[in-house]
Amino acid sequence: MIARLTLRDVVFLAVVAACLLAISFLIVPLVIAIPIPGIRSLAPSPFYGLLLAVALLKVRQPGTLFVVVSLVGLVLLMMAWVMFAVNVIAGALAELIVLAVFRSYQRNEAVLLAAGLYMPLTVLVSLGIGAVVGGPTIAQFLMNPWLIVPVLGATALLSFIGAWAGLRLGQELRVAGVLRA
Repeated sequence: MIARLTLRDVVFLAVVAACLLAISFLIVPLVIAIPIPGIRSLAPSPFYGLLLAVALLKVRQPGTLFVVVSLVGLVLLMMAWVMFAVNVIAGALAELIVLAVFRSYQRNEAVLLAAGLYMPLTVLVSLGIGAVVGGPTIAQFLMNPWLIVPVLGATALLSFIGAWAGLRLGQELRVAGVLRA
């Protein structure tokens, strides 16, 4: 699934992963006390969409999204295995969906879909893992979809807005000669 990446590509993807982690570490503590499932994915979703779109525009190879989210997940693994699992599973699902539809990242629509789809999938995967591991607390939230659906919709909206902005930013950077494939 992962294509050949050059050292330059891997370093760029690692820098993107580090930026995603820095953004998460700044934003998520602001919303961590709010007891709504998925709120931790909602807050950083536009930034994830933006940076993932730029990464996918730079490295247009299958497996790029999975590499970035796996690097993020490896750092999160030091805090909790669940965060690692959520990142890796959501990244793999987003990658598989996009590659099943577009077969590559050569089209901008594929980049937009992959970057926008990742964060909403983290909400769904975390709810799925939480239902298996979390017990009755998560089951209460799953019985009330009116709590989950708005957060999922807002996460998807913000993520796709961020991905669209990242697509525009990446195109401008490419025209300026800063972002070369």
